[in-house]
Amino acid sequence: MRNVAICGEGFKNLMSQAGTIETIEIEGVPVHCGLVQTSDIHFDRNAPDNEHKVLVKIRAFSCNYRDKSLILQMATRGQANSFYVVGSEFVGEVVDLGPAVPDLQPGDRVIGNGSYPKADVEGLMGGLPTNHGSKEYQAFHWAKLMKIPPAMPDEIAAVFPIGAQTTYSMIRKLTLQPGENVLVTAAKSNTSLFAINALKNWPVNVYATTTSLRFEDELRQMGVKRLVQIDPQQATFVENETLKQIAAEIGGFDAVIDPFFDLHLGKVVPVMASGGRYVTCGHHDQYSDFIGKDFGHPRWEVGPAMTAAILGNLHFIGNCIGQTDDLRRAIDDYAAGKLHVGLDSTFSQGQVGAFFARTYNDPARFGKVVYKYE
Repeated sequence: MRNVAICGEGFKNLMSQAGTIETIEIEGVPVHCGLVQTSDIHFDRNAPDNEHKVLVKIRAFSCNYRDKSLILQMATRGQANSFYVVGSEFVGEVVDLGPAVPDLQPGDRVIGNGSYPKADVEGLMGGLPTNHGSKEYQAFHWAKLMKIPPAMPDEIAAVFPIGAQTTYSMIRKLTLQPGENVLVTAAKSNTSLFAINALKNWPVNVYATTTSLRFEDELRQMGVKRLVQIDPQQATFVENETLKQIAAEIGGFDAVIDPFFDLHLGKVVPVMASGGRYVTCGHHDQYSDFIGKDFGHPRWEVGPAMTAAILGNLHFIGNCIGQTDDLRRAIDDYAAGKLHVGLDSTFSQGQVGAFFARTYNDPARFGKVVYKYE
């Protein structure tokens, strides 16, 4: 079976005769990547351990920001003669299943259900079904999967579960009210693009920040009322005259959706409304230790941020993925035509290097990138 993998130097040399491994750079680090063939897995549907499991053949997958850290960790610290199979999100076809699996049949297409902190079955660990989504055949507990409708193509399904489940959870936690003003930071990030598209279904005003206005037209078409270019080296958003003016006009932002708390939390607090809510799902500096480079962004101070939060009665909300109902609502909205999913490009066959380069290196990327098995 096929796997898209990051390979050690020694493993690359072993595979070089077949020409399946190529080398690209990510953050200045040489990354050896390619298709690696491994033995097919054996699935006995009548085995007691497989009673609740589903054998899935992966049709397509994508990588998220968190995969970048895992890729660079393998490239810089992994064993030379080993490889690491990548992929956080996938779409697959049910091949076989145990006798106690409900509501699924061979031929059904499924995506991962990362329900967190709890799965829907007692004793089953919450969180993502796999960190190795490109492994062509995998067996999952049925509760870690979600059936998708025929109207959702593989390319969309392969980028859907984490972004949808996460952003629908964040929006749910914000308890948005009609007419409120919502600021979405890092507008081009995959999470923020999902959030902006999802917010179309709420009667709120959406503002966004970005370090580049390259996709201003696209973001405005997605419903962003004002897109503000920020200087990442500025210590706070009130140093940005446009943001300062908007905040003064609207009385501060009622809610903030931020995928990178280490970049923005301390900066955004001064432009929030009294009683405002801030929700975040991750941090940006996930790999500087692996590559020996400085974070490159000014660190905000916890003390001033907390003082402002106390004086402003602000609410800070952490969010990790979401619940099954969040994912189900997102799927229903997509099927009803109420949720657009941004897709940048699709790669296949021997285009592994190009897939990773577009995912992590190309400033022209707008939306998720998919690798599809043919």
